[in-house]
Formats: sequence, structure tokens, C-alpha cells
Amino acid sequence: MSDDDNKKSDDINIWKVLGTVGKGVGKTVQFIADGTSSAINAVDQSQKAVRNTMAITEITTIFNTTDKNVKFVNRETARDTKEILGQSAVSMKTDNTAGAWIPWYDPPRFGNFAHRHMEIVIDEIPVIYIWQKGDYVYWSNRLDSDGRPAKAYKMAGVSHIGGKRTLVIRNDPEAGYSAFLSTSMQAK
Repeated sequence: MSDDDNKKSDDINIWKVLGTVGKGVGKTVQFIADGTSSAINAVDQSQKAVRNTMAITEITTIFNTTDKNVKFVNRETARDTKEILGQSAVSMKTDNTAGAWIPWYDPPRFGNFAHRHMEIVIDEIPVIYIWQKGDYVYWSNRLDSDGRPAKAYKMAGVSHIGGKRTLVIRNDPEAGYSAFLSTSMQAK
């Protein structure tokens, strides 16, 4: 065999090796891409499942029909704290949200009530506690010795979870402070 024939044979062998390595790299990249795509799809599907199983109830506006100044405090998200003057209303819209999401309190998964509710505070005293559980929004006007709702009541008005709501705060001289949810004007 001549030197030219040996050189051609070496060139062919090098190209065969490079071609085989290239195919291997290509298959590896495809395998990684498929795995990454599957992982992304799994994360996306799980996020959709969580969104579908946990409806968000959002307070877009608060009406204070009492003569007292009221402080609205979201113990889950401090940015949602607002003060509402007597006989007035306030929008809960911020630069980042259309309103305040009502926190979930549903032990054991969402079991820390201290951080899983909203409060209506008058004269520095919480008078109403609000949270979501199951299919409804609930409220209480007192806590037990462990700092959990002593008794839960289904919120009056549009209490089913999911969607935008207006929170109306009122005071009955005989029954005390209460609140109810109505369909948000912004939802229309």
C-alpha cells in the first residue's frame, strides 16, 4: 500500500470516528432535551393542577360602612395592609396585584393560623378574622387559647371561593361588627 492509500484510509477512519462521536453527542443532546422538556411539562402540569384545586378569592375593594376608621391587615401578605376611613371605600389594587388574596387556612396543610388569615382591626383590636377553607370563605370574631378561630362562620354574601370580591364592613349596634362579600364591580 502506498503512503497516499494509508493517508486516505486514516482520513476515512478519522471521519468515521468523528461521525460516530457526533451521532453520540447528537443523541445525548436529544435525550437531555427530551428529559428537560418532560420536566418542564411536569412542572407546568402540576402548577395547573394546583391552580385548579386552589381557587383564588381576591378582595379588590373594601367598603367601610361604619363611622370608625378600620384597618385591614393581611397576615399572609403585609403589602395588603390598608386603612379605611369611616363611611368610605378603598381599592386593594397595587402595582403588582389586582387585589388582596384571601389566605387559605385548612389544617394540616395550611395549619398556621397566625399567618393564614386577614383581620379587620378597629381601635387596635381585631374584630373579624377572614380565611378560605374548602369551598367557602369563613370568618370568626374571636380566637381560642391556641390562637385559632373559636368558631367559624361561613361568610355572608358571595362566600363561595374563587373570583373577585368586594368586602363590606358594617356595625350593628346589637350584633357588633360583621362583614360580607359581594361580587366585585371590577369583575363586571
